Amino acid sequence: MNNIKIRQALASHMMKYYQLDEILGISEATRCRMLRSELPEEEQNRIIQMIEEKAGEQHDSTDQ
Repeated sequence: MNNIKIRQALASHMMKYYQLDEILGISEATRCRMLRSELPEEEQNRIIQMIEEKAGEQHDSTDQ
């Protein structure tokens, strides 16, 4: 399986793939094609950072 770090980041933040699609502004089909092959490390880190930022926002909104 490719892009394990991205998949683990989603799971650890209890996020769904459709939420990743929304974060990246892409369709489900585009995401499926994108994750089929291993992305460059820089791209994976950029996506993981976006996941963590979104998860932080969601966490902050539940604290209020």
